[in-house]
Amino acid sequence: MADLNPAEFKLFTYPHRHIAKRVFKIREITSTNDILLTDPKKMFRSGDVLWSLKQSKGRGRYNRIWNSPEGGLYFSILFEDIPRLSAFYPFVLLCALAIRNVLADRTHEAFFTIKWPNDIYADHHKIAGILIQSQSTSQDSRAVIGMGINLNNPMQHIPNLRTPAISLHELTGHTSAPESFLEDILDLVDTYYRDFIHQRFSCYLPELNRVIYSKDKPLILTEGKRQRIVIPRKFTKDGYLTCEENGEMVVLMV
Repeated sequence: MADLNPAEFKLFTYPHRHIAKRVFKIREITSTNDILLTDPKKMFRSGDVLWSLKQSKGRGRYNRIWNSPEGGLYFSILFEDIPRLSAFYPFVLLCALAIRNVLADRTHEAFFTIKWPNDIYADHHKIAGILIQSQSTSQDSRAVIGMGINLNNPMQHIPNLRTPAISLHELTGHTSAPESFLEDILDLVDTYYRDFIHQRFSCYLPELNRVIYSKDKPLILTEGKRQRIVIPRKFTKDGYLTCEENGEMVVLMV
């Protein structure tokens, strides 16, 4: 993206926040994660948010393609000087919880759940996903948490999806304003981040454990080309998932 033009971005500022004080909006980009990680124009600093109306190369775990047409909500948050990526896993769960809670508040529905390790489901349909990535050089280390939400983009007609998907518009029949939806999520993410950095993640475990997808029921997990059947039980204080597998308790790490 050497041809990235800073003039194409619109900047919104939110001084009351600890993170997400600056939100950069652009009409289309390859991948919000990729741009924040590489930062070819040295535009961004820790805590910044990059929001694109459309992504041409959005992706999920295992480099899977993330369908990112206009109508969805796609954004990433940059964090610099990250000592250990694993230390951020609890905060990634809190980002999932923020999306889940905003969806629940907007719809007055309780069927939104968090599917390990990075998806938010409406009943048995994927409605949002999260991807954390990192990059280290001799000068610095960066991590980005990318989030994609099926907001107004039609999903149910798309053939050959790996998992059934749905958008908020398809759920409710109403069009959502992406600006206000993003503001609600980032306000909540900012609140959760303040608690996270003050070692209060464990306070959220009861709530997180109530909204585990397929809690206490068999679940097929696909990890690359491998599948395993587990029964999710609860999250740990490190942001991992405790499951039962073949009659034994195991801890799943990202």
